[in-house]
Amino acid sequence: MSYEVNEPILNSPFDEPSQYWFIREGYEPELKEGRRPAIVYPPREGNTEWELGQVLKLSSPDEFFPGYEMTLVNRIRKEVKEWRRQQYPGVSRTTLELLEYWNREGREHRLFFAQKEAVETIIFLIESRTDFRQGIHIPQDTPIDSTLKAFIRCACKMATGSVKITVMGMLAAWSILNKVADRSNAKFSDIVLIICPNITIKSRLQELNPDNGEASLYRTRDLVPSHLMDKLRRGKVLVTNWHIFEKRVVADTDQWERAAAYIIDNHPATAAFVKNERLGFTIPRLYYPSEDS
Repeated sequence: MSYEVNEPILNSPFDEPSQYWFIREGYEPELKEGRRPAIVYPPREGNTEWELGQVLKLSSPDEFFPGYEMTLVNRIRKEVKEWRRQQYPGVSRTTLELLEYWNREGREHRLFFAQKEAVETIIFLIESRTDFRQGIHIPQDTPIDSTLKAFIRCACKMATGSVKITVMGMLAAWSILNKVADRSNAKFSDIVLIICPNITIKSRLQELNPDNGEASLYRTRDLVPSHLMDKLRRGKVLVTNWHIFEKRVVADTDQWERAAAYIIDNHPATAAFVKNERLGFTIPRLYYPSEDS
Protein backbone atom coordinates (compact mmCIF):
# COMPACT_ATOMS: atom_id res chain seq x y z
CA MET A 1 0.00 0.00 0.00
CA SER A 2 1.25 3.48 -0.85
CA TYR A 3 0.47 6.69 0.97
CA GLU A 4 0.48 10.33 -0.10
CA VAL A 5 0.51 13.61 1.79
CA ASN A 6 -1.44 16.63 0.59
CA GLU A 7 1.14 19.13 1.85
CA PRO A 8 4.68 17.77 1.46
CA ILE A 9 6.33 21.16 2.10
CA LEU A 10 5.75 22.26 5.69
CA ASN A 11 8.48 24.80 6.42
CA SER A 12 9.94 28.02 5.04
CA PRO A 13 13.53 27.70 3.78
CA PHE A 14 14.39 30.85 5.74
CA ASP A 15 13.38 29.52 9.18
CA GLU A 16 14.31 26.56 11.35
CA PRO A 17 12.02 23.60 10.57
CA SER A 18 9.13 23.31 13.03
CA GLN A 19 7.21 20.33 11.60
CA TYR A 20 7.99 17.17 9.65
CA TRP A 21 6.34 14.11 8.19
CA PHE A 22 7.16 10.96 10.16
CA ILE A 23 7.32 8.25 7.51
CA ARG A 24 7.67 4.52 8.09
CA GLU A 25 7.30 1.71 5.61
CA GLY A 26 3.81 0.21 5.83
CA TYR A 27 2.35 3.06 7.92
CA GLU A 28 0.46 6.20 7.02
CA PRO A 29 2.61 9.37 7.25
CA GLU A 30 2.21 11.20 10.56
CA LEU A 31 2.63 14.96 11.00
CA LYS A 32 4.91 15.72 13.95
CA GLU A 33 5.93 18.94 15.65
CA GLY A 34 9.55 19.98 15.95
CA ARG A 35 12.54 19.25 13.76
CA ARG A 36 13.28 15.83 12.32
CA PRO A 37 16.33 14.30 14.02
CA ALA A 38 19.40 13.65 11.89
CA ILE A 39 19.06 10.04 10.69
CA VAL A 40 21.15 7.89 8.35
CA TYR A 41 19.98 4.62 6.82
CA PRO A 42 22.35 1.79 5.88
CA PRO A 43 22.18 0.29 2.36
CA ARG A 44 19.52 -2.42 2.10
CA GLU A 45 22.04 -4.87 0.64
CA GLY A 46 24.76 -4.13 3.18
CA ASN A 47 25.68 -6.43 6.05
CA THR A 48 28.22 -4.16 7.70
CA GLU A 49 27.56 -3.28 11.32
CA TRP A 50 28.28 0.36 11.96
CA GLU A 51 30.26 1.47 14.96
CA LEU A 52 28.05 3.28 17.45
CA GLY A 53 29.47 5.16 20.46
CA GLN A 54 28.99 8.91 20.57
CA VAL A 55 28.41 9.31 16.83
CA LEU A 56 25.56 6.88 16.03
CA LYS A 57 22.74 5.12 17.85
CA LEU A 58 20.45 2.46 16.37
CA SER A 59 16.93 3.87 16.34
CA SER A 60 14.15 2.05 18.19
CA PRO A 61 11.57 0.00 16.20
CA ASP A 62 8.79 2.55 16.84
CA GLU A 63 10.87 5.46 15.53
CA PHE A 64 13.30 5.40 12.59
CA PHE A 65 14.45 1.76 12.58
CA PRO A 66 16.47 0.43 10.73
CA GLY A 67 18.02 3.88 10.63
CA TYR A 68 20.71 5.21 12.93
CA GLU A 69 20.27 8.43 14.86
CA MET A 70 23.27 10.70 14.34
CA THR A 71 23.64 11.47 18.02
CA LEU A 72 26.68 13.72 17.66
CA VAL A 73 24.99 15.81 14.96
CA ASN A 74 21.80 16.12 17.02
CA ARG A 75 23.82 17.15 20.08
CA ILE A 76 25.69 19.81 18.10
CA ARG A 77 22.44 21.14 16.61
CA LYS A 78 21.00 21.56 20.09
CA GLU A 79 24.07 23.38 21.42
CA VAL A 80 24.34 25.63 18.34
CA LYS A 81 20.70 26.64 18.77
CA GLU A 82 21.28 27.68 22.40
CA TRP A 83 24.56 29.40 21.48
CA ARG A 84 22.71 31.35 18.77
CA ARG A 85 19.98 32.32 21.26
CA GLN A 86 22.65 33.76 23.57
CA GLN A 87 24.16 35.84 20.73
CA TYR A 88 27.23 33.70 20.04
CA PRO A 89 29.34 33.98 23.22
CA GLY A 90 33.06 33.45 22.67
CA VAL A 91 33.41 34.71 19.09
CA SER A 92 35.73 37.49 17.97
CA ARG A 93 34.48 40.97 17.15
CA THR A 94 35.04 40.27 13.47
CA THR A 95 32.97 37.09 13.61
CA LEU A 96 30.19 38.80 15.53
CA GLU A 97 30.03 41.59 12.96
CA LEU A 98 29.67 39.04 10.16
CA LEU A 99 27.01 37.02 12.00
CA GLU A 100 24.98 40.15 12.70
CA TYR A 101 25.36 41.21 9.07
CA TRP A 102 24.11 37.85 7.81
CA ASN A 103 21.19 37.78 10.27
CA ARG A 104 20.04 41.37 9.95
CA GLU A 105 16.45 42.20 9.07
CA GLY A 106 15.61 43.57 5.64
CA ARG A 107 18.31 41.78 3.65
CA GLU A 108 17.65 41.94 -0.08
CA HIS A 109 19.39 38.59 -0.51
CA ARG A 110 17.96 36.52 2.34
CA LEU A 111 20.00 33.54 3.44
CA PHE A 112 18.46 30.11 3.87
CA PHE A 113 18.34 28.73 7.40
CA ALA A 114 20.41 25.76 6.20
CA GLN A 115 23.14 28.10 4.93
CA LYS A 116 23.31 30.09 8.15
CA GLU A 117 23.24 26.99 10.35
CA ALA A 118 26.02 25.31 8.36
CA VAL A 119 28.29 28.33 8.83
CA GLU A 120 27.25 28.77 12.47
CA THR A 121 28.12 25.13 13.15
CA ILE A 122 31.68 25.48 11.84
CA ILE A 123 32.14 28.73 13.77
CA PHE A 124 30.69 27.07 16.88
CA LEU A 125 33.23 24.23 16.71
CA ILE A 126 36.12 26.70 16.37
CA GLU A 127 35.17 29.78 18.37
CA SER A 128 32.34 29.13 20.81
CA ARG A 129 32.89 29.44 24.53
CA THR A 130 34.27 26.15 25.82
CA ASP A 131 31.33 25.35 28.11
CA PHE A 132 29.07 25.03 25.05
CA ARG A 133 31.39 22.37 23.59
CA GLN A 134 31.82 20.41 26.80
CA GLY A 135 31.28 16.72 26.12
CA ILE A 136 31.43 17.15 22.34
CA HIS A 137 34.33 15.19 20.84
CA ILE A 138 34.86 15.36 17.09
CA PRO A 139 36.64 12.26 15.69
CA GLN A 140 40.03 12.98 14.16
CA ASP A 141 41.49 11.64 10.93
CA THR A 142 44.36 9.30 11.76
CA PRO A 143 47.33 9.75 9.40
CA ILE A 144 49.13 6.68 8.06
CA ASP A 145 52.44 8.31 8.97
CA SER A 146 52.58 8.38 12.78
CA THR A 147 54.93 11.38 12.69
CA LEU A 148 52.17 13.55 11.24
CA LYS A 149 49.60 15.32 13.37
CA ALA A 150 45.99 14.15 13.17
CA PHE A 151 43.54 16.81 12.09
CA ILE A 152 39.82 17.37 12.40
CA ARG A 153 37.71 17.47 9.25
CA CYS A 154 34.41 19.34 9.56
CA ALA A 155 31.79 18.51 6.93
CA CYS A 156 28.55 20.33 6.15
CA LYS A 157 26.08 17.98 4.47
CA MET A 158 23.74 20.15 2.43
CA ALA A 159 20.88 19.32 0.09
CA THR A 160 20.86 19.97 -3.63
CA GLY A 161 19.55 23.48 -4.21
CA SER A 162 20.79 24.88 -0.90
CA VAL A 163 23.39 26.98 -2.78
CA LYS A 164 26.58 25.65 -1.25
CA ILE A 165 28.77 28.25 -2.97
CA THR A 166 27.24 30.87 -0.66
CA VAL A 167 28.33 28.82 2.36
CA MET A 168 31.84 28.57 0.90
CA GLY A 169 31.95 32.34 0.53
CA MET A 170 30.74 32.94 4.08
CA LEU A 171 33.36 30.58 5.53
CA ALA A 172 36.15 32.01 3.37
CA ALA A 173 35.28 35.56 4.47
CA TRP A 174 35.09 34.48 8.12
CA SER A 175 38.53 32.87 8.05
CA ILE A 176 40.32 35.55 6.01
CA LEU A 177 38.90 38.55 7.86
CA ASN A 178 39.70 37.04 11.25
CA LYS A 179 43.27 36.27 10.19
CA VAL A 180 43.77 39.79 8.84
CA ALA A 181 42.43 41.19 12.12
CA ASP A 182 44.77 39.03 14.22
CA ARG A 183 47.76 37.54 12.43
CA SER A 184 48.82 35.63 15.54
CA ASN A 185 45.58 33.63 15.76
CA ALA A 186 46.31 30.10 14.54
CA LYS A 187 42.60 29.24 14.37
CA PHE A 188 42.29 31.10 11.08
CA SER A 189 43.99 31.26 7.69
CA ASP A 190 44.08 34.02 5.10
CA ILE A 191 44.63 31.43 2.37
CA VAL A 192 41.63 29.29 1.43
CA LEU A 193 42.00 26.27 -0.86
CA ILE A 194 38.85 25.02 -2.62
CA ILE A 195 38.98 21.65 -4.39
CA CYS A 196 36.32 21.01 -7.03
CA PRO A 197 35.45 18.03 -9.27
CA ASN A 198 35.70 19.47 -12.78
CA ILE A 199 36.42 22.45 -15.03
CA THR A 200 32.79 23.60 -15.12
CA ILE A 201 32.56 23.88 -11.34
CA LYS A 202 36.02 25.46 -11.18
CA SER A 203 34.91 28.19 -13.57
CA ARG A 204 31.74 28.83 -11.58
CA LEU A 205 33.65 29.10 -8.31
CA GLN A 206 35.80 31.97 -9.58
CA GLU A 207 33.15 34.19 -8.00
CA LEU A 208 34.89 33.40 -4.72
CA ASN A 209 37.99 35.39 -5.67
CA PRO A 210 38.01 38.52 -3.46
CA ASP A 211 39.99 40.39 -6.13
CA ASN A 212 36.79 40.55 -8.21
CA GLY A 213 35.60 43.26 -5.84
CA GLU A 214 32.00 44.33 -6.37
CA ALA A 215 31.59 41.55 -8.95
CA SER A 216 32.58 38.90 -6.44
CA LEU A 217 30.06 36.72 -4.64
CA TYR A 218 30.88 38.53 -1.39
CA ARG A 219 29.16 41.64 -2.74
CA THR A 220 26.63 40.27 -5.25
CA ARG A 221 25.14 38.12 -2.47
CA ASP A 222 25.78 40.67 0.25
CA LEU A 223 28.02 38.44 2.38
CA VAL A 224 30.65 41.05 3.31
CA PRO A 225 29.96 44.74 4.03
CA SER A 226 31.68 47.13 1.63
CA HIS A 227 33.98 48.59 4.30
CA LEU A 228 35.57 45.16 4.87
CA MET A 229 36.31 44.34 1.22
CA ASP A 230 39.79 45.90 1.25
CA LYS A 231 40.70 43.65 4.18
CA LEU A 232 39.18 40.63 2.45
CA ARG A 233 41.40 41.25 -0.59
CA ARG A 234 44.45 40.75 1.62
CA GLY A 235 43.60 37.05 1.62
CA LYS A 236 43.76 34.54 -1.22
CA VAL A 237 41.17 32.04 -2.41
CA LEU A 238 42.64 29.35 -4.67
CA VAL A 239 40.14 27.28 -6.66
CA THR A 240 41.55 24.18 -8.33
CA ASN A 241 40.54 20.71 -9.51
CA TRP A 242 41.22 17.59 -7.47
CA HIS A 243 43.35 16.33 -10.36
CA ILE A 244 46.22 18.46 -9.10
CA PHE A 245 46.76 15.86 -6.38
CA GLU A 246 47.03 12.97 -8.82
CA LYS A 247 50.29 11.09 -9.23
CA ARG A 248 52.32 12.97 -11.83
CA VAL A 249 55.68 14.45 -12.79
CA VAL A 250 56.51 17.26 -10.40
CA ALA A 251 57.29 20.26 -12.56
CA ASP A 252 55.44 21.20 -15.72
CA THR A 253 56.76 24.60 -16.64
CA ASP A 254 54.40 24.91 -19.59
CA GLN A 255 51.50 24.78 -17.17
CA TRP A 256 53.06 26.54 -14.18
CA GLU A 257 54.73 29.86 -14.88
CA ARG A 258 58.27 30.17 -13.48
CA ALA A 259 57.72 27.08 -11.31
CA ALA A 260 60.38 25.76 -8.94
CA ALA A 261 60.11 22.25 -7.51
CA TYR A 262 61.39 21.32 -4.07
CA ILE A 263 61.69 17.60 -3.37
CA ILE A 264 61.76 16.18 0.17
CA ASP A 265 63.99 13.09 0.22
CA ASN A 266 63.89 9.82 2.19
CA HIS A 267 60.24 8.95 1.60
CA PRO A 268 58.94 6.13 -0.71
CA ALA A 269 56.45 8.62 -2.15
CA THR A 270 57.93 12.00 -1.38
CA ALA A 271 56.01 15.19 -0.90
CA ALA A 272 56.74 17.79 -3.53
CA PHE A 273 55.70 21.39 -3.84
CA VAL A 274 55.31 23.53 -6.93
CA LYS A 275 55.51 27.21 -6.13
CA ASN A 276 53.67 29.44 -8.55
CA GLU A 277 55.11 32.91 -8.19
CA ARG A 278 52.16 34.57 -9.89
CA LEU A 279 49.70 33.07 -7.40
CA GLY A 280 52.11 33.58 -4.55
CA PHE A 281 51.76 30.33 -2.65
CA THR A 282 52.77 26.69 -2.75
CA ILE A 283 50.66 23.78 -3.97
CA PRO A 284 51.40 20.25 -2.68
CA ARG A 285 51.89 17.34 -5.03
CA LEU A 286 53.17 13.78 -4.74
CA TYR A 287 56.42 12.69 -6.37
CA TYR A 288 57.27 9.03 -6.96
CA PRO A 289 61.00 8.23 -7.28
CA SER A 290 60.31 5.60 -9.94
CA GLU A 291 59.03 8.29 -12.28
CA ASP A 292 61.20 10.33 -14.58
CA SER A 293 61.97 13.68 -12.98
